[in-house]
Amino acid sequence: MAFSSPVATKTLIPNATVGETLIPGLPDDIAAVILASLPYSHQSALRATSRSWRAFLAPLALLPLRRSLRLPCRHLLALFPADPSITPPCLFDPAVSAWVLLPRIPCSYHLYGLSNFVPVALGHHLYVLGGSQFDARSYPIGHPIASAAAYRLDLSSMPPLSWDRLANMIFPRGSFACSSLRRSGHGGVKDEGKIIVAGGGSRHSMFPVEGSRMSSVECYDVESGQWSMHKGLPRDRAGCVGLLIARPDSEEDEFWVMGGYGDYRTVSGVVPADVYHKDAVVLGLKSGRWREVEDMWEEGDRRRLGAVTALDGDDGHGKDIFMLDSNEIFR
Repeated sequence: MAFSSPVATKTLIPNATVGETLIPGLPDDIAAVILASLPYSHQSALRATSRSWRAFLAPLALLPLRRSLRLPCRHLLALFPADPSITPPCLFDPAVSAWVLLPRIPCSYHLYGLSNFVPVALGHHLYVLGGSQFDARSYPIGHPIASAAAYRLDLSSMPPLSWDRLANMIFPRGSFACSSLRRSGHGGVKDEGKIIVAGGGSRHSMFPVEGSRMSSVECYDVESGQWSMHKGLPRDRAGCVGLLIARPDSEEDEFWVMGGYGDYRTVSGVVPADVYHKDAVVLGLKSGRWREVEDMWEEGDRRRLGAVTALDGDDGHGKDIFMLDSNEIFR
C-alpha cells in the first residue's frame, strides 16, 4: 500500500509515551491504518492489549483518523427483537458479518412487556428511550403504561458493557418519533449533540387500539444530561416515524415526523379504529417552526411506516434510507 500523505506519527498514538509503538516492527503510520480498518466487533476486546491500543482505539481518536485516511464509512445495526430487559439486544457489524450480544437493560421486576420504545445512536453511544409496558402492581393489568425511562450504553467502554440510567423524559411516551441531532465540533468533526422526541402515547403492541396520543416535543442535551421542552406538533400524533434531513447547502437542518395515527373513529359505531395521518410535518431546527407537507400516499395505498434510519455516505451527505417493517427491511 502506498500513501500520498501519511498521517504524522504523533497524531496516531494519543498520550503515547516515548518509545511506545502500536505494532513492534512496523512503522506507526502503517500500523495505524491496520488498526483503523478493524471492525467494531473486534475493537472492544483488542483495547485491553496495551495502553497504546486502548488510546488509539478510543472513538475520539479513531474516528477523525478514519476520516483523514478516507476509509469507508462503517455502520452498525442494533436489533431489539423483544423486551430488552428480558432478551439481550444484538449488534451486527456488516464489515465482517459478525454479531455481538449486548447486555440486557436493567428493569424493575414489577414491570414487564416493554414495547414501542425507540433506540437511537449518537456518537459511540446507544440510547433506548421510553416505550409502553405493564405493571404487575396496577389494575387493570392489561392496561399499558407509558414509560419515561432513558438508558445509554457506551459502546467504546471496556467490557463488560453496562447500561446507564439517564434522567427521565419530561413526559412518559411510547411509539414516538425520534432522531439524534449532531453538532459540528472542532475541525469539522461532529460530536454528540442532542436527541429530539416528538409525539407518542401509551400505545402497546398487544393492544394496538388502546392508549393515548400526545403532541409534545422535547430534547435531551448530552452535555448537560437534561431534557427541555420545545414547540409541540401541530396536532396529536403517535406511532409516527422521525428522520433528520441534513441540508449542508441550506440554512437549517430539518426534523421530519411522518405518518402515525391521531383521532379515533369507530366502525359501525361500535369497533374502535385508528385514523392514520397521510402527511408529514417538518421542524426547522434553526427557525423552530413547523410546516406541513402534503400527503405521502393516496386512498388505498400503503399507510403504515416502520422504523426509519438514514446512513451517511463518505461525503457526509445522506446515502441510504432503510425502513424496518416487522421482519422485513426496505431500502
